Amino acid sequence: MSDYIAKCQEEADSEKVSHSGLCCCEYIDHENKRYNIIACCCNCDDFDQVGTDWITCRPIDRSRLRNMLLTFQDRLRIPWQGGAKQITLSSLIPIFVIPLLIGLAAINVYTCIIIFLSFTVIMGYALNYVQRRSVRTSFFFVWISASLIYSILLFQMTIPLFEVLPEENLALVILSLISLFCFYKTHRRASLNNVVQSVGNQNDMADITEASLTEENATDQTALLIEDNLEESQSPEDVSSNLSNICSTCRKCVPLRTAHCSVCRACIRRHDHHSYWLNCCIGESNHRYYIAGLFFAFLALLLGADLTLTAICHPFLLAYILGLQILLPDDCSEVFDIYEFGIAFVIATYALLIAVYIVVILVRQLYFISRGITLHEGKKGISGNNKTLKQNWKGFLL
Repeated sequence: MSDYIAKCQEEADSEKVSHSGLCCCEYIDHENKRYNIIACCCNCDDFDQVGTDWITCRPIDRSRLRNMLLTFQDRLRIPWQGGAKQITLSSLIPIFVIPLLIGLAAINVYTCIIIFLSFTVIMGYALNYVQRRSVRTSFFFVWISASLIYSILLFQMTIPLFEVLPEENLALVILSLISLFCFYKTHRRASLNNVVQSVGNQNDMADITEASLTEENATDQTALLIEDNLEESQSPEDVSSNLSNICSTCRKCVPLRTAHCSVCRACIRRHDHHSYWLNCCIGESNHRYYIAGLFFAFLALLLGADLTLTAICHPFLLAYILGLQILLPDDCSEVFDIYEFGIAFVIATYALLIAVYIVVILVRQLYFISRGITLHEGKKGISGNNKTLKQNWKGFLL
């Protein structure tokens, strides 16, 4: 299965290469042949053979089964300018599964509990699986995008408008737009983290076969530079520009504090981690946007959940702030009596679940930033540097 996923991802990556002379319904298949999406159900010998073997109870050839899946994956396309665009199965699953789970969870309190517990376990296992195998997939990115779209639509459809004040709705829209902008910039600037050229002279790569000792010394030197107090007049970025390291994977000179991402297959400057939810690496050029996006997304989710729950549940007044009433839900025992309110309750619970997850990520990020290291460096056992909290945050923000 992992080989199949890797092969599908390679074909998806090859889609980025444009082919001239193709109409919107044509494409180049995995056998490098010109094909049309109208003939998606034609000429599938592997499917015919697998079906025959299954009906006649004969052993199914694994290579034919794999080729059949690849053929289905290759023919799953939509018309697009310059050639039919391939759609991966991982991109389609969230679009159909999310509304199904929301509809089932809104039936009653028992289905709601079962769906959310199962969802948490399955998504946790799936995320752990792709992280351990370094699988490149857009499943989580599509899942969170589809969740956002469905949440906005269902919020507008199920929440009575008279229950939400205009200024509350405006605040929710502003927070959501700011978080979306930050995540957009995070994804767009991810490519700026890639080290595309070797740093230093050509002589640095003269003897790659004897680079193991150099790599070990450079790694120790990196740890010392981070753990020790660097010169007060020189920042870590200045040191990274003057010194270099050798990547043990792609064998090229890279700046210090650069790590190779096995998912993106590239060296990332000041690599923090690979975000499957945004389908990109977090590094030097987009780390600040990532933190800002998490912060505003947390506020938007918290506000949206509160507005939803206070609209469908019995609220109570918590306080007055700047002339605005701050309400919190009190009794939500009757939300499942009306199916639309049950859907709204599920959406609010889902938003709170994501908000808790974001808090965990934010706390971990703030801790490592305060220590002056990245998440990747923390996993390698680097404890931090001797700089103060203010200096570390100044270096991160500026």
